[in-house]
Amino acid sequence: MKALVALTALAAMLLAALAWHDAPAPQRPAAGEADATSAAAAAQAGRPPIADAAAQRLFRQLGTQAPAPPAPELSLADNQELIADFALHALMDSFLLNRRDASRMQALIDHLRRTLPANAAAEAIQIATRYQAYLVVHDELLAAQNFTSEDVASLDLNRLSSWQQQRQQLRVRMLGERIALEWFGNEETYAVQALDEWRQRGSGQAPPSAANQDDQARHDQHMRQALNQLAAKAN
Repeated sequence: MKALVALTALAAMLLAALAWHDAPAPQRPAAGEADATSAAAAAQAGRPPIADAAAQRLFRQLGTQAPAPPAPELSLADNQELIADFALHALMDSFLLNRRDASRMQALIDHLRRTLPANAAAEAIQIATRYQAYLVVHDELLAAQNFTSEDVASLDLNRLSSWQQQRQQLRVRMLGERIALEWFGNEETYAVQALDEWRQRGSGQAPPSAANQDDQARHDQHMRQALNQLAAKAN
């Protein structure tokens, strides 16, 4: 009887050993799964993912800033047609205002093709082409005005007014009335208002004053900025 119990116990030990030997090794997540798991764990713990943290350390070591955040999403109508709103204007400025880099236009085209449906991208590229041409013509015409004073408000207001009208017509002609209004409508309104106010002051007619001195000072500064912007290069 004792021999039978001993044999039974020995058999159980052998079976357990075999089962442990044949058991599959614990599965490690694939590389992508491991990255996602570590990123999620880091986010739960309030820490940046490892890759982001390493990138930030690299930027600090190089003494530079991290890249700017992605551009805002462009607007599309329900039928996927492009809406040429101010977000599109801001995006194009971020690519095209630095015209010393000839590759920026191609970079903008590539970005539009990546982020927009085909038809909307084609329309956006057409607008970008017209806008790039407008920027060149704008600065050429502005240079011909020969505004040399650093204080634009001290210049001939009639010349400034003539240039404002010429610039507005240029925008409508090269970009279309809808885009010119959407992108530059507020700027044109402020420019006309500033010109009117400075003309009134020059003739001794004080424009309506603000409720207090602080508000008046801010208003005057805003109007002066509008005049300065009127004579500023597009790039």
